[in-house]
Amino acid sequence: MTAQVRSSRPWPVVLAILAVLLVSFALFIYSRARDIDESTRAWVVAELSRRFQSTVELQSLKVGVLPMLTVRGTGLIIHFHNQLDVPPMFQIKEFSFDLGLLSLIQPRHHISNLHVRNMVITIPPREKRPDSEKPPTSPRDLPQQVVVDRIDCDDTLLLILSKKPGKDPLDFDIHDLVLTSVGAGQPFNFHGNLTNAKPKGEIVTVGMFGPWDTDEPGDSPVSGKYNFTNADLGPFPGIKGILSSTGKYDGQLNSIHTQGETDTPDFALDPVGRAVPLHTEFDATVDGTDGDTYLHPVTATLGRSVIVSNGSVVRVPSKQGHLITLDVNAPKARLEDVLALAVKSARPPMSGPIKIHAKLVIPPGKEKTIDKMLLDGDFDADDARFSSSEVRQKLASLSRHGLGEPKNEDAGSALSDLKGHFHLENGVIAFKGLNFSVEGAAVVLDGSYKIREGELDFKGQLRLQATLSQTLTGVKSVLAKPLDPFFKKDGAGAVIPISITGTRDEPVFGATVFHKTFKKELNRETPIKPSSK
Repeated sequence: MTAQVRSSRPWPVVLAILAVLLVSFALFIYSRARDIDESTRAWVVAELSRRFQSTVELQSLKVGVLPMLTVRGTGLIIHFHNQLDVPPMFQIKEFSFDLGLLSLIQPRHHISNLHVRNMVITIPPREKRPDSEKPPTSPRDLPQQVVVDRIDCDDTLLLILSKKPGKDPLDFDIHDLVLTSVGAGQPFNFHGNLTNAKPKGEIVTVGMFGPWDTDEPGDSPVSGKYNFTNADLGPFPGIKGILSSTGKYDGQLNSIHTQGETDTPDFALDPVGRAVPLHTEFDATVDGTDGDTYLHPVTATLGRSVIVSNGSVVRVPSKQGHLITLDVNAPKARLEDVLALAVKSARPPMSGPIKIHAKLVIPPGKEKTIDKMLLDGDFDADDARFSSSEVRQKLASLSRHGLGEPKNEDAGSALSDLKGHFHLENGVIAFKGLNFSVEGAAVVLDGSYKIREGELDFKGQLRLQATLSQTLTGVKSVLAKPLDPFFKKDGAGAVIPISITGTRDEPVFGATVFHKTFKKELNRETPIKPSSK
C-alpha cells in the first residue's frame, strides 16, 4: 500500500505544473492582447509603407485573439510617394485576415487569405523627374516582406489617370477579383469578372500582373486573356447586334498591346438596313492612361467582303464619347454586302465585286451613327449585276440602242461598270463623277441620295456610242438622221442631258431634248408629260 501511494504522488505535481503553465500562457496572451491592436496596426502600416514607399493612413484596426488571431481594419489609404495633393493610390473601405497565435510572439511573413471590400486603385500618370534624382529602392532590395497566398477583392474600381490635361480617367469596375501568390518584387496571378457598361456585357479575364513598379505604377507589366460575351450594341445610336469577343493582351498598364477577334452575327445599321454577319480580327495598342486605342490593323469580314482598316479610337471627355477615325480599304468587297447595310429588302438591288478606299470619321454624340458619320472615298464596281430581271432587260435594251443595233436581240449586255467619288454626311451621300456604263452606253452623273428617305436627285449625261438615228428603227431612224450633228459631242455618237429623281422604290428618269424634258417612272410604261426645260 505504501509503495502504491508513493508511485502515484508525481501526477498531482505534473498537473499542477501544467496548470501553472496554462495560466502563465493565458496571462501572457492577455498581457500581449491588451496592446495587440496597436502593435498589429503598427506592423500593418510599416509593411505597407515599406512595400509601396508611401504614406499610409489606417482609420481603425481591431484584433480578435481567440480562437485564432483575426485582424479587421477600415479606412486604409496609401498615398503615392507621400503626395497628399493627388488622389490616393489605394483606398480600401474594409479588409480582414487571420493569423496564428504565434504571431503574438514573432512577426509573421505569410498570410493565407486576405479579404478586401470596396477598393479603389488610382494609377497616376508618369511623372517627370530630374535625371539626377536617385530612384527609390527596389522592393527586391528590401528585407523579407509579407507574402499573401490569396487576396479576394469585392467591388474593385481601377482608375488610370490620363497624362493629357482635361481627360477623364480610364475606369474598370471589377465586381469579383482574385489575386494569388502576392509578394513584393514578383509577379502574381489574377482572375476577375466585370460587367462592361457600354456595350453591356460580361468580361472574364485571367492573367499575370507585376512586379509592381513602385516608382512608376503605370509601368507595371500585365498580360492575360479575356472573354467578352453577349454585348448588346443597342445602346450605341444607329447600330445594333449582339457582340462577342475573345483575345489576349500584354504590355504595361499605360501601354497595352492587344490582339483578338469579335463576332456579331446580326450587325445592322439601324434603322436603314438589314442584319449582316460581321467578324473582325484586330491588333491594337491601348493607352492605359486614357483608353485611346490605335488600330494596326482591323480586318473585318462583312458577309463575304473583307475590309481592312487602320486608325484610332480616341476618348473626347467634353462629348462623353469617342472619336473614331479610320482609313478603310476594301480591295475585294461585294456590292450585295455593302448595300445590305443601307437597304432593308431581302435581296440587295445589285451584286458583284467592288473596290472601296475611304476615310471614315464617327464623332462622339448621341445621334444615330448614320446621321453623324462622315465617309469620303472612291469606289469601283466592275461587272455589277442588278437583281431585278426587269432592270436587266432595260439595261440590255439601252446597250443595244447604244451600239446602234436596237433590233438585234443578241447584242448588248446588262453587266454594268460603276465607279465614282462619294461623300456621306448627315445621312446624305453626295456623288461626284458617278460613272455608270453598259456596253455601248455610259451615264455620267453628279447628285445625292438620302439614305433614310430614299430620295434621288441626279443630273448628268447619257453618252451613246451610236448616233441618235442609229438608236431608232424604220421611218424614225430616217427622220432623225438630220438631227445627228446636234447630239454628237466629244467623240460620242450622241450626248443627251438626263436626270434621275424620285425615290429608291420609284425612280424617275428624265431626258432633255431641244429644251423639252421627257420623264418616265421606271416602274411604269406610261411616260410623264414633257415639260419645258
